[in-house]
Amino acid sequence: MPEDRRREAPAAPVAPEPGSIADTFAELLPGVALKPIQGAHDVLLNVSREEVHRVLEVAKSSEKLQMDFLRDLCGVDWEAEGLEVVYQLWSYSLRHGVTVKARVPTEDARIATATDIWNAADWHERECRDMFGIVFEGHPDLRPILLPEDMLDHYPLRKDNPLAPLEEWQGTSLGDNMGGAGHIPPGSGFEVTASAESE
Repeated sequence: MPEDRRREAPAAPVAPEPGSIADTFAELLPGVALKPIQGAHDVLLNVSREEVHRVLEVAKSSEKLQMDFLRDLCGVDWEAEGLEVVYQLWSYSLRHGVTVKARVPTEDARIATATDIWNAADWHERECRDMFGIVFEGHPDLRPILLPEDMLDHYPLRKDNPLAPLEEWQGTSLGDNMGGAGHIPPGSGFEVTASAESE
């Protein structure tokens, strides 16, 4: 593999500096396990799915945090380790941000909605349900937003998606020729079985 395409091992997680926003969250949420680490831009708070709604409520309502803007909400598939919901928050008045993460098991992919905290969570959560199959309990209208309404068992961004081998092969083997890819060529080593829906 060419040297410029090799992935380096991730660095060990680093704790945030004393006095960071992680300390403010810890002060406002005694008894909540926050597990903070320093990300590239924001402090990352890893919380349980049972506590995430409380953490998000405090992030918005506290005078010390004032996280009035939900910048993004997305899903991540960690395969055997489950799925993750990532909330990127920002305070316009205090000019600081934080990222809150919560894991859910793949076989029980549900978590409380944040639509009662930020209206912007509505479409973000609908997209995350479509792409990862995560159910946001209490969401007022969790209809599909990107997929057909009858497609409730296919999650395109999960790593067990039947198209994943094709996408991996295209991304790693084609390079600059990616635009010409339309099928898996014979001998590529990737075999994809058609789903019952497409037969």
